[in-house]
Amino acid sequence: MKRIVLLFCYATGMVFAAQEPRPGIPKVVPLGTHGTVPVRAAFNQATLIKLPEGQRVMNVFGGDKGEGGVWAIDAGKVPTRYVAIKPKATGIHTTLHVVSNTGDEISFFVQEVTGTDPQFDPEVDVMGTPASTSGGEAVVIPAVKWVPADEVTACQKASESMKVDLAAVQKKAEEDAAARVARLQAEYPKKLRFGYEWDQKKAKELGFEAAWADDKFTYFRGKDVMALYEIDSDGKPSLIEYSYADGVYTAKKVIYDGYFAIGRRKSAKLIFHRDRSKP
Repeated sequence: MKRIVLLFCYATGMVFAAQEPRPGIPKVVPLGTHGTVPVRAAFNQATLIKLPEGQRVMNVFGGDKGEGGVWAIDAGKVPTRYVAIKPKATGIHTTLHVVSNTGDEISFFVQEVTGTDPQFDPEVDVMGTPASTSGGEAVVIPAVKWVPADEVTACQKASESMKVDLAAVQKKAEEDAAARVARLQAEYPKKLRFGYEWDQKKAKELGFEAAWADDKFTYFRGKDVMALYEIDSDGKPSLIEYSYADGVYTAKKVIYDGYFAIGRRKSAKLIFHRDRSKP
């Protein structure tokens, strides 16, 4: 009698084991599918629904949520592209509607299949629209329409922080620039050297008023534009390039000896000199 009971229990267990569905291959569903997509679920087994790359789950409708409900539906605390659904009883079914941040919506009819189907769907992959084809068509990623409120708040705070930081950086840059200008204004007069000598009468005739230099440039104030020459230590002259604006010659070097001239007339020649030994 005991042997018969044991055999009966063993046979019954084999029947129940055979009726328990096993995971099948992932189910692929094109995004934009019309109607309701059938999904097979198994008692206390999770079926994972995956949205296309670049999309996130914004809302899920359908079924009883929570551990105490008939269905456990989990879309995560942070929006991702995944939704997990798990039946908490056998022989039940529900509709499930998933809305993404691009405004796409796809509906599922989820049925618990223990005892009626040897396999369940462990994974449902929702593919982008249109899917890539052998013709080389690119997958189109829809534009995002909705963003989680906490992300908007975080972005707003980050934007305000960047504005504050940018204002602080701009203010610091302006203060540094003003400080550099003030230092330059205070130090620049100390660099000026006026000790140039020339024939005052001829300088007046040719319209020259002053000559000075700093540590990089030589300046002459004159009314007329004339050729400028520098005389080297061997007494040889060489033509010097300069800029002229608002009555001021600016030569891009310190010149100690030289002259201004127009043609070869001595009367149109002004020789100048600066003592190298003096600061």
